[in-house]
Amino acid sequence: MKDLETLRQEIDACDEMIVKNFERRMELVMEVLAYKREKGLPVFHPEREQQVMEKVLTNFSHTNLPEEIEQLYTEIMRISRKMQSKRLFPYSIALVGFMGTGKTTIARDLAEKLEMTSVDIDTLIQEKMGMTIGEIFENYGEAHFRKMESDMVEELSVERNMILSCGGGVILSPYNVMNLKKNSRTVLLRALPETIFHRLQGDSSRPLLKGKMHLEHIEALLEKRRVLYDEAADLTIDTDGKSIDEISKEIIKKLLQEN
Repeated sequence: MKDLETLRQEIDACDEMIVKNFERRMELVMEVLAYKREKGLPVFHPEREQQVMEKVLTNFSHTNLPEEIEQLYTEIMRISRKMQSKRLFPYSIALVGFMGTGKTTIARDLAEKLEMTSVDIDTLIQEKMGMTIGEIFENYGEAHFRKMESDMVEELSVERNMILSCGGGVILSPYNVMNLKKNSRTVLLRALPETIFHRLQGDSSRPLLKGKMHLEHIEALLEKRRVLYDEAADLTIDTDGKSIDEISKEIIKKLLQEN
């Protein structure tokens, strides 16, 4: 049996090879990214990741570490996606729009696709206060909530590579819009009033719709904010009749076209 020091030296040699090969792999990933952008090819290709995984598991099927190898390559590809996202999107993506347009859901899906952190501003406020948005409105009033919202937006304005899901009224303050645009691209999610009404039926968590859950009120409130939404938006996406995956891919595609 080899002595401990010899074994450790062999491990060190393996680590050196792993690091060199990993660095080279990431260099090649960046070269592929540059090629795809130059040729106008889709940047993120989930099917390719699946092919890589299947090939790796097939090639290493003779080992007794199939689960560990799968875990390793899952992490390698996650790191690869994250590196590409940082290169492609050196900013955060802030989703704005009326309630019921899918901001929270799309934020989670984008975060998964781009390996970014998803942050819901309303959720952060609720966690900080230990109560729901409705309870904050009821106990402290809308003005207090808007102040907390502005403080949270300002705090997050220094961050990059995040997906921010903003409350429907965030655009009411020019100060919020200014802060969002410091390090973010603002993406407006739109939906028809009828779609919003259908999505929000049975949802009692919206204080501005309390006792007013009808189409006419939604139309009036939406119309009142329409200009502010349009002025705040760097990019606008209509969500009616589209799946979550379709909306996320459209956002990614249009943001990449801007670069």
